[in-house]
Amino acid sequence: MDKDDNVKDKFYEEVKQALSKIRLREQILLLGDFNARVGRDYEAWPKVLGRHGIGNINSNGQLLLSLCAQFELAITNTMFRLPAKYKTTWMHPRSKHWHLLDYAIVRQRNLSQVNITRVMRGANCWSDHRLVIIKMRLRLRAPHRNQGVKTKRINVDYLQILDSRNAFVHEVNETVQALDLEGGGLSN
Repeated sequence: MDKDDNVKDKFYEEVKQALSKIRLREQILLLGDFNARVGRDYEAWPKVLGRHGIGNINSNGQLLLSLCAQFELAITNTMFRLPAKYKTTWMHPRSKHWHLLDYAIVRQRNLSQVNITRVMRGANCWSDHRLVIIKMRLRLRAPHRNQGVKTKRINVDYLQILDSRNAFVHEVNETVQALDLEGGGLSN
């Protein structure tokens, strides 16, 4: 919150660059302490915010919501109806008021895979923030294989015929000699 606007803009530009490199078929799980309060105005931010936000929006919250809207992301912390003690992640030291500052963010189209996002109370860690847990059902697809590259198989049975074997040995020797002449052979 105390950083200059230029620093905040630079941070969000770097996040935008990273997100733009992710392919559309890949899933995004963005986790972090954004020091942003996104509020509860789900009507102004449809599909980005759920109906169960907390508190009021601040300037960092505006930046985070804009980023989510631009990349069709959803803040899962606001999607589930839970008591505040399972949503808030940080307590202000002077006012003792709890805020939601740490988020789990996914693509809007993957929201159905999120079972729950909640805070883990009482976790012993070296932070004044509570840990955020997100439980998801991941539907992973098999990796896409490139159809352009086909490997050539060697018919080993064919090498049992003496003439075929001699022709294969001759061809391999010529290829190795050609590589040696180009300077890229095995002897280098």
